Amino acid sequence: MSKFHHFSSRIASAFITFLLSYIVYLVYTGFHLSEAYNLFSNPLIWGIFVFYLVISSYIVEWVAVKLEDESKRMFVSLYMLAGMIVWFVTYIPVLADSIMWYIYMVLYSSIFTVVAFIIFYPIERFTRKTRKRPFYMGFPAILILSIILIWNPSIKQGFADEYEDNRYTAKFERFNGEELVDIPVEADHNYEIVVDWDISDGGPYGLKMHPDSSGLGTMDFIGDEDEWRYQFEAEKSGDLPIIFHGKDIEGSVEFTWTNVTEG
Repeated sequence: MSKFHHFSSRIASAFITFLLSYIVYLVYTGFHLSEAYNLFSNPLIWGIFVFYLVISSYIVEWVAVKLEDESKRMFVSLYMLAGMIVWFVTYIPVLADSIMWYIYMVLYSSIFTVVAFIIFYPIERFTRKTRKRPFYMGFPAILILSIILIWNPSIKQGFADEYEDNRYTAKFERFNGEELVDIPVEADHNYEIVVDWDISDGGPYGLKMHPDSSGLGTMDFIGDEDEWRYQFEAEKSGDLPIIFHGKDIEGSVEFTWTNVTEG
């Protein structure tokens, strides 16, 4: 087996495992598309499932050879260990605050990676059997993952939205996923943003800031209890991207923004 084939089979298997893990997590959340996408789009998760998993597979095989035990039980045990080590390292900052919380976070997160890493083992063994398998199995997985990452799929039934002056309104019979709202802002101006939800049915819903929003200014919550009211101090001019999300919700949401700059 050539080094390239050895490497390509591991890369392909890593992406296949990542795709299967996304599907499993999506089912686990009850098909909460926004929550699943939050996990899926996290750079740390990509690093674990692509780079760390591939590197771990080489280390696992090396350790098994050194121990002169290349049984399935040994490989499964080593992959379980690899799936836990990453969280022992990742959550080291938490250790300074609480040992119990550190242990809980490690064990809880390990459930996801340990199962995935064990699944990786038979997939990689199957993929490496022929030179073609890494390509006709890995490429579709990479393509699907890329589409999900770029498209950020959502379910919209009876969805209608519109912008009008300083207002954005969206109505929906069923909404599961995320939707981007762009609010125009000018540099050195302050804005009060109010979000009114009118949800008659469905699961959880909420807001989150798009990563690009951090370069425009700072957002502070100024509401009381259930009041969704914020103040944004614009440092640059542009469109402030805010994302609203929900799981199978029915109703409407309205954004209004007012320039409250003094003077």
